[in-house]
Amino acid sequence: MKSYQYLILALLFFGCNQTEKDISNEEYLIAYNTFEPDSSAEDNWEIRILDPKDSLGSKNLTHHPDVAWTYLAFEDKIYFISDRDTAYRHFFLYQMDAEGNQVKKLSDLRLEDSWMDIDTVRNEMLVSARPEQSIRYQLYLINLQDGSFSPLANDTSFRFQDPVFSPDGSQIAFVKRPVAQIEGVFPEVFLMNREGTNQRQLTHFPKDDPAANSYGYKAGALRWHPTENFISYATTRGDITSIFAITPDGNKNWKISESGKDEVYHDWSPDGKWFAFDQFQDTISKQYHIVLMEWRTKKTRILTDTLVKTQLAPVFLRKKL
Repeated sequence: MKSYQYLILALLFFGCNQTEKDISNEEYLIAYNTFEPDSSAEDNWEIRILDPKDSLGSKNLTHHPDVAWTYLAFEDKIYFISDRDTAYRHFFLYQMDAEGNQVKKLSDLRLEDSWMDIDTVRNEMLVSARPEQSIRYQLYLINLQDGSFSPLANDTSFRFQDPVFSPDGSQIAFVKRPVAQIEGVFPEVFLMNREGTNQRQLTHFPKDDPAANSYGYKAGALRWHPTENFISYATTRGDITSIFAITPDGNKNWKISESGKDEVYHDWSPDGKWFAFDQFQDTISKQYHIVLMEWRTKKTRILTDTLVKTQLAPVFLRKKL
């Protein structure tokens, strides 16, 4: 009996140690966006990358006077929007590797400044697009093989943005708002089937909140947790913008951010064990940092330095070993 008990204890001990080992040994890099005006471009946004385990700081991947934003990474590829080779803030979809090399334009569909997601099975990108000058924020699918595209949710009386696939690809969460402003009607998180059918509203912004009549996020920056069944999103309550979560059935809605500081853009590591987000420090320094949280323990640490003030929207990509 004692031998059996020792065996159980040993297995439990090994299991705990293995869990700790798995968490501490994940090999991820984090790419993010920085505002770095210079003599050639005042509105200059760069994409940087850092290794959470490396204390040497970040590396500028783009070094280009364009407006470039990454909203997504998958495996070792970074996807970003850019107005390079076109008019100011006319965005198109590009990709590059973790070294900033092999930059490639993926489609001729003009995009909105919005989050996006990828269906790796069908090799399609889900985006918010501007298919015509006067038609904005419509959901499209881009074929990453040949750059062709097709509408998914195309209703010009509404604006659609920040779409994300469910982990199994069967559903899509997105932000929807009417083009014509209606009192008491806010941008909200909606859910629909992969084919674009059966839309239903998940969030309901409180009309009596002080933020209801002011500028700020009502809903945005969506992410779907890869292993737990909830959608994370940013929303403003009072004078603080925080990250919340909601289940796909809409029955559970809770606040993730507990720092009391503005936190908006965020991402989950592919295994769901790490949570990265940007955080505004204070109105004196006006410093934005990238923060990493171990999701199980809720322990956080700041990854970025103060050489650049505006550092936003982290995304995870795998480190090549």
